[in-house]
This record gives sequence, C-alpha cells and structure tokens, in this order.
Amino acid sequence: MMKDYTDTARLIHSAMERRYACKRFSVEKKISEEDLNLILEAGRLSPSSFGIEHWHFFVTRDKKILDRLYEACFAQENIRTAAALITIGVRTAPAYHPESDFIRSRSERFPGGYPQFVDEYRGYWDFLVQTGSVESWARAQGYIAAANMMTSAASLGIDSCAIEGYKEESVLAILQLPRRDWRVSLLVPLGYRDEPVREKIRMPKESIVTEITL
Repeated sequence: MMKDYTDTARLIHSAMERRYACKRFSVEKKISEEDLNLILEAGRLSPSSFGIEHWHFFVTRDKKILDRLYEACFAQENIRTAAALITIGVRTAPAYHPESDFIRSRSERFPGGYPQFVDEYRGYWDFLVQTGSVESWARAQGYIAAANMMTSAASLGIDSCAIEGYKEESVLAILQLPRRDWRVSLLVPLGYRDEPVREKIRMPKESIVTEITL
C-alpha cells in the first residue's frame, strides 16, 4: 500500500514539474469535456477555511467573451488564446456574516449543523472584521482551488497560468456578475502550449526550508 502512495506522489510531483505559466495557447486544440470536468473536480475537492467553499467557477469558452476578457486583463495573450478560461469568483463580505443565508446553507451540511458551526465560526468572523480582511481571506481560498486545478491540468498534459492582473469591475461586467455580490479571486486560462517550454526556476530547498527546534 505504501508503494501505491509513493507512486501517486511521484505522479503529482511530475505534474508540478511540467507546469509553468503558459503565455500563449494553441487556438486549434480543444480541451475535452472529460478533462475539463476532471480539472473542475480538482477545484471542487480543494480545502477551504472552515470548509465553506467560498468559490464559484465561471467557465468561458466563447471566443467573443474571451476577446473581451483579454482587454479586461491588460491584453494578456493567454486569455485570448485559451481553450477554456476559469474565473474564480468569491462572494463579497456580507455573505460570510455568521447569520447570512450563505453561511447557514454551507454549515448545515456538517455534523452538528449550523448551531455547532456558528459557535466556532463567530470568533473568527470577528477577527476578520477587526482586521479588515474578510474579502482578502475569501480571495485567498480561490488560490488554493486554482493551484489544485493547475496541477490537475498538468497531469493531463494541459497547460495553464494564474492571472492576477485584471480590471475587476470590467471582468465582473463581462460575466454579468453584480459587484455588490462578487469579487474575482483569480483567472485560470487553460489550453495546449503554443510556445517554447521555459525552464522552471525555483530556489533550492535548503534556502527556503528551516526546521525550528527547541
């Protein structure tokens, strides 16, 4: 059984070694429904703070919409050439209030339901409010889902990029999402590379890992 886990870990590492920030995709090659669903499933299964699953994944394959989003993302070529674009949206701050319908609906799934959940959650909500970090906390959850989807894509031979440069109001308007309800966490264009593969550059483990002991 241990060997099975080791083999799986090696496959994950291989996918992570393959992945890089692809800047241009082939406009000829499409992503199959099966592969796209596997990538989205990696996002759905991702961990999130308090298990709330803050995200919603808005999928775009329409060329006209991609062209508009290209302009809203400062003319980044991977947006316009993507076979599919996943915009990770998260709710605005009021959705995470302990007494909101969103929190009630999410927490009712857990053992003990809403009453038990809210007792543990309320203190953290107060902390988020006091530090002014409710929406930054929500956006950060989208990064977790994005990382898992990009690794999943790489395991399927599909390239990707995490896009943080965008005009949020424009993106929301193009996707017809009301600004009072939504924020953009990340955009993740997907496709098959149409460019030379760039070297993966990372710091050596010894320079970024420090074990702390007493």
